[in-house]
Amino acid sequence: MNRLNISSQKLTFFASAQLFLSLSILFGTWVIYIPQIIEKLKMSEGQLGIVLLFGAIGSLIATPFGKSIVSKYGEGRMSFFSVAGLSIFIIAIFTAPSFYYLCAAFLMFGFCGGFYQIAVNSMVATIERQNKVSIMSSCHGFFSLGALISSGLGTILLIAIGNALIHVLLASGLVLVLQILFVKTYFNIKNTVVVSTKSEKGQVKKYGMLIWIALIGIAAMVTEGAIADWSGLFLKDVALVKVEYLGLGYAGFSLSMTMGRFMGDFFSKKFGALQIVLAGFILSIFGFVLVLTGHTYISIVGFFIIGAGFSIIVPEVYRMSANLEGVDSSSGIAFISGASYVGFLVGPPLLGIIAETYGLSISFIALLGLVGLGTVLAIALKVSSSFQLIKSS
Repeated sequence: MNRLNISSQKLTFFASAQLFLSLSILFGTWVIYIPQIIEKLKMSEGQLGIVLLFGAIGSLIATPFGKSIVSKYGEGRMSFFSVAGLSIFIIAIFTAPSFYYLCAAFLMFGFCGGFYQIAVNSMVATIERQNKVSIMSSCHGFFSLGALISSGLGTILLIAIGNALIHVLLASGLVLVLQILFVKTYFNIKNTVVVSTKSEKGQVKKYGMLIWIALIGIAAMVTEGAIADWSGLFLKDVALVKVEYLGLGYAGFSLSMTMGRFMGDFFSKKFGALQIVLAGFILSIFGFVLVLTGHTYISIVGFFIIGAGFSIIVPEVYRMSANLEGVDSSSGIAFISGASYVGFLVGPPLLGIIAETYGLSISFIALLGLVGLGTVLAIALKVSSSFQLIKSS
């Protein structure tokens, strides 16, 4: 019986992890074709920022409904429908005939992504609680693995196939096949724990903690997303890398993210959440310094180091929000997702404006400043006694 339970837990883990892998395969495919899509639609860097803004708006629209819908229909069920929607709308992104159609496609892609973030992370938090395991960082590791596959192998396919539509159809088809294989395992997972609230004063304090954690999440998520969206253009325009190798920055970033996240659960238990979050921010600052040299190889190494630093920050932010005493896990994750996407509303167009006005180097310096802010916030949270409200997972 014990052997059967272990086998069942492993199957549940892989069923959950492949959802992170699936999203990353889709998103990573978009990333390596950003320069081509910009050229095809004759877009500026500022317009790319607006396109990304529409994706953030879609996610923000989904967030207020996400918690209640996920709670009603179940984390597993909404995970399936959201990843299926992402598989469809990624194709619309690649077939968009104009800037305006691309904005509309990104709006819907972001809408599905908003549901996805709440459903999948809440499902992992539920699995952790029900099975008394720590898998959040490892599941996010599969996201980084998917980014590595889509940027590394994707670059090879870009050269070999030379057709963006065929490429994205293959990626979308692979994701749908994965869901067919695993949907029975995760579809019926649902959180059954009812969280009681005792005092209004206590609730104010707890949601104040959520805001604090969310600010750290914004600093990490906006910067991580910016690396994905802008690394190729930075290597092209600043480091002068050949077009065939523009995916190497994101590939290196994804490789170190993958390695770090698969070790993240171990380090989280050993050193604690905030210790490794702080270490991650500091390491990322060093990586940004290397990227900003503008030297081809040093910049690629810098992206690798940034990935190592950021590998454990986002999983720990979700874990902390899901384990805040007196707050339902899906509510905590929905709040973090919503707050982070508010940052995305400001981040992409602002970076686009900075890049277009002052250059990509200055926009990356702005990201470095955001990482520095995240470091200060993490230090402030560490010294706060309120951090004791977060339960150990």
